[in-house]
Amino acid sequence: MDLFDLQVKFSEVLRHEVTVKDFEQWVYATPEIEDHFGYAFYLDLISLDFRDKYIYLDLERMLTPVIPFGELEYRRIKERLEKVASDTHEIDEVLASIYEDYCGGYGFLRFLGLTFGLLSGTDGELHINQAVRELLREEARRILSFIDSGKIKVTGKFEYDDFRDGKDRIELTNVELMLRKLGDRITGSGH
Repeated sequence: MDLFDLQVKFSEVLRHEVTVKDFEQWVYATPEIEDHFGYAFYLDLISLDFRDKYIYLDLERMLTPVIPFGELEYRRIKERLEKVASDTHEIDEVLASIYEDYCGGYGFLRFLGLTFGLLSGTDGELHINQAVRELLREEARRILSFIDSGKIKVTGKFEYDDFRDGKDRIELTNVELMLRKLGDRITGSGH
């Protein structure tokens, strides 16, 4: 396992995407942690009481300094936007994650996050038609183009620099226009 894969796993446990129990088992089965971070780090990690009620605080204290959040977050956000831009069948899960990212501080995900919030039914299901799906694809491609061109740079956990012109920040400056387009797509009056 390479260094980046280890850092991804560290990040996953801090984000609660992996249970502490599964993480603990993974730690014991992954000698590469010692290879990349040294004996003292590995010893400290395996010495943690993974059943302690404050284990997340201990893990955060220990793992945060060795995680390149900017690079991890960049890859994670880009991967999720690429899924929205594609024909993924996981759209519910991906948009739920994007909603959490928007709420966490990634303002450039505003339209996608709000769309998830507005279109999630009381049954927990996402209700979208093909026209709305295409609007979501367009927005994901638009945001990806800014990330690819360096106009949006993810720099850390819920931190980013935005070098776009004001007119390109429509999700921040004129979300009403975007929501009107969404409403038109829902009712079928705009394509």
